[in-house]
Parts: sequence; structure tokens; C-alpha cells
Amino acid sequence: MNKEVVVTDGCSGKVTDSCGYDEAVELAGHGRYNYTLLGVGSIIVVAVAIDMFGYSVVVAASSCDLGVGLKETGLLASAPFAGLLFAFPWGFYADTRGRRKALLISTSFGFLFAALSSLSMNWQFMFASKLFGCGFSTASFTLVITLLGECTGSSHRNVYLFMLNSVNLSSEIISFSLAYLILPLSFQLEVPWLGITYRPWRLYTFIMALPLGIGALLMLFMHESPKFLANKGELDKALEVLKKIYAANGGKREDYPVKHIITEELTTEKNTFWKTLREQTVPIFKPPLLLRTVQLFYLMALCCSINNVFFMWFPTMVNIFFNTLSDVWTNDQTFCERVFSNKTSNYTDTVICNDEISHNTIYSGIFYGFFFCVVTAIVAQGASRRRMLLIGILIVSGVSCILVELKHPIANIIFFILMQSTAIGIGNVCSYFVDVYPTSYRGLATSLGMMTARLVSFAGVNIIGNVITDYCTPTFYISAAFVFSGVIVCFFLPADRKTNE
Repeated sequence: MNKEVVVTDGCSGKVTDSCGYDEAVELAGHGRYNYTLLGVGSIIVVAVAIDMFGYSVVVAASSCDLGVGLKETGLLASAPFAGLLFAFPWGFYADTRGRRKALLISTSFGFLFAALSSLSMNWQFMFASKLFGCGFSTASFTLVITLLGECTGSSHRNVYLFMLNSVNLSSEIISFSLAYLILPLSFQLEVPWLGITYRPWRLYTFIMALPLGIGALLMLFMHESPKFLANKGELDKALEVLKKIYAANGGKREDYPVKHIITEELTTEKNTFWKTLREQTVPIFKPPLLLRTVQLFYLMALCCSINNVFFMWFPTMVNIFFNTLSDVWTNDQTFCERVFSNKTSNYTDTVICNDEISHNTIYSGIFYGFFFCVVTAIVAQGASRRRMLLIGILIVSGVSCILVELKHPIANIIFFILMQSTAIGIGNVCSYFVDVYPTSYRGLATSLGMMTARLVSFAGVNIIGNVITDYCTPTFYISAAFVFSGVIVCFFLPADRKTNE
């Protein structure tokens, strides 16, 4: 298909039937379809977060059944991050075959593997199922961001991405609440043909897999990204999708004012797989995008890893913290002294066999999720000042990394939670990916950025598990230096622009 060249000065404020894509999507309106897509995207994002981070509760609860020690715990806890190794092919697939199709596959197979992990006979099977399952499911996070960003007008896009991140952080409320309801149950059902005993943690694991399946079903009712279709040269299909969105938002299809879409990012030439792969990848890592790529990858790695690394150890550390808390007001110890003062030489080889998670840990997890969900929702209202918001978030996290060692138990737990506030900045950084990269490799760039972030998290989870018992305080100070370096990088982000609502 050849590109139809229409000479026009755009749609904004003018009576004309030819528009660039941004104007065309704005003219499609903002209403029921956008809210529905945000809702479906939110379900998928929560499903991905539960699949990844709720898994830390599963590992703790299944330790008796699967014979999991602390060494195996570190390996299992890092499995969801290793799944991001598949981000590259997912980004490529989304940019060449479509965002919707990629989401349908990633959520469907993610659900299948997550459900299978509830039937694990040993920790090796659980590790394998989680590794491959997260290889599918974790791709859905960046795919939702890309699809939502391309189907939403610029006046609402940043707010939507902040809201998506707020919903993402609420997943801790869901996973810990489910743990509170399900894990205390006492049923045991023998399944001889699998050689397992079906206990509450297995039911908990299966229920947490369900949102992925629900998200896959709901995605069947959503449309492909019109911008993806337009960029591939399928301008008629793109226009048809925009008419459907316009109708869903309250208009009449025949009244949609745009008759032609103007695009400068048209890709219609048939290429070989390797040529297409090169054309999708190389531009991300060479001027003029090279410095921006390094900058955004660094910030994404920082925001994800500081939060992810310490959250995966959150149940363990908080559990030990409360167990050593004998007197809130007079016990004069730092966080590290309180958590690791009673460790023994064989600490890393010792397993306390207990299927239940303490109520203090569950309450802390619920508070953690509620706090960050509310804060992110508030921060979303200032989405137009995203650079300054990101700088503020990182300053709070960096200062908390230092103050977590104050000799006061309440301050300890407050600053341990606040140091993980870098998670609030993830949606912020993702919004830059939508703005900076052209449509033809935006999905791949976002997926690669997230893959880099999760690989740093994967390494961090294992490193922290090996060094924090002996080098606890330096670990927090090094984390603070890492966060403050991100503040410097933020000053080189594009300046904030005011968006007309």
C-alpha cells in the first residue's frame, strides 16, 4: 500500500478532513472506550504485579511442602525477574504484529503457567513454571502502557499512565489481603496421581493467577492500536478503529470528522526477519536516541530495582523486625541491628517450617500497598510536572535509605517503606518512552528498558540475600548513592510542558 499524501496544516481548530494521528485520536473523543481500556489495562497490570510480587508470599508459605531453604528462597524470589529475558522478542512482536495480539498471547500463556505452578511437586518445577510464566506475563505490563498511550489523547495520556502505576501498586493490598483470607485455612487434600497434598498455599497461588485469564478474555473486546495500524500502512483500518472509538465515546460513526490520516512513520516494505529486527533495534542505540535511551534505561533500572529488590525481601525482613520488637519506645537499635543481631553462622541454611504468614507481615504489606496506591493517585494530579515529581520522589527515597538506620523502631519501619517509593516513578519514566520513541520501535524500546530494569533487580535480589547479613548498613548507603545519582540524571530529561486540558 502506498502512502496517500495529503497537504494540510492539521486539524486543530480548522475545518478539514485530514489530520495527523495525534489530532485524529483527540477528535475521537474521550469517554467510555478510554475508561474501559484503562479498566482492562488496570486488571492486566494488577495481574502482572500479583504474579510477580505476590509470589514472594507463595515462596514463604510453600517452604514446608517443597522443602525450600533460604538459598532456594533467593533463587525462587528472583525467578520473576529472570522472566524479563523474554522482553526483547515481545517488544519486537508487538512492533511487528500488533499490541493487542501480543497482549492476548502474553496474558493467556501467563495464566496457564501461573495456574500450573500451584501444582508444583518440588521447588524446581515451581522455579521453571514461574520463569516461563513470567516470560509471558511480565511483557503485558509494557504492552498495556504502549497500547493505552497510543489510544489516549495527549491531554489525558500522562494522567492515565500515572493512574495505571497507582493501580499497579495497589496489587500488594490484593495479594496480602488474599493471603490473610486463604493461608490460615487448614484443609489438606491428597492428590496421589501428582504426588502432592493440596494445601491453602496452592489455592492461593491459583486464585492469584485468575486475573491474567480475566485480562485475556477482556482484551478480546478491545481494538488494536490505531497508531500501530497507521504506521504499518493500514490507514483504512486505523481510520475504522478510530470511528469505532468515536462511536463508543458517544458520537456517531458517520460524524467522525477525519477522512484521512497523515503519518510520517509509514512502514510498508516487506523485509526479512533479521532485517526487520535490525531496523527495529539499531535506531534505539544510536544518535539521536542513544543518550536518551541510556538515560531512560538507567532511570527505569533505578526506579524498579530499588523497589523490587527490597520488596522481594519485605516479608522476611519485616517478619524478623516484628519478632525482635520487644519494646517500641525503649529498644535502642538501628534497623540492621534489630533484624540481624540474632543471626547465627548457619543462618542462611536454616529453615523454619511454617505454612502461615504472620499477621504483622500481612498488615504491613496491606499498609504498604494502600499507602503507595494513594500517594501515586495524588501524584498523578500533577502529571504535567513529571520531571520535578520524579526528582522529588527520588530525593524522598534517597534520604529514607540513610534515615532507615535511625535508632527508633517506628522510624525504622517508616523509612524502610519510604525508601521503596521509587516505584511511584515507574509510570513517570514510562510516559517518557511514549513521548520520545517513534511508533515503529516504541514497544521494543519500552520492553528493553523494562528488561534491563528487571535484570538489575534479578541481580540485586541475589546480591542482597548474600551480603546484607554482614553488610547491612553499607547496603542502604550504597542504595542511597544510587538513588541520588538518578536525581542528577533527571535534570537532563526534557523540560516539563503544560498540557491543555
